[in-house]
Amino acid sequence: MKGISSELLLLLLFGAFMVFNIVMQRAARKRQAQEAPPELLAPDEFDAQPPADELLAQLAASAGPARAPRAAPVVPVAPVTRARRRFSRQALFGSRRAAQDAFVVATILGRCRADQPHEPL
Repeated sequence: MKGISSELLLLLLFGAFMVFNIVMQRAARKRQAQEAPPELLAPDEFDAQPPADELLAQLAASAGPARAPRAAPVVPVAPVTRARRRFSRQALFGSRRAAQDAFVVATILGRCRADQPHEPL
């Protein structure tokens, strides 16, 4: 233990903990996949139903004579134009609380000193 620094020892312990955590998560996923309920894997009730083609044929026979679909009336539609939104100062700040926070920060920081001449020491 004298040759290994404490930082390296902590790093190795942290790495071992991370590897252990990953291994345990994978084991839990495998266990959940194996313990899946049998009705989710192979439901018996779906096997007893007739195929969809037979159901469609039965529905078509019971519906009666087929009618020709009516065409929808053609209505001229004007192109959609978006109204231009005016500039809003309210949109810059978001909420009243955000504006108050911004003013407090600006007051604490003060003016920008980048444009002021350099003061000699």
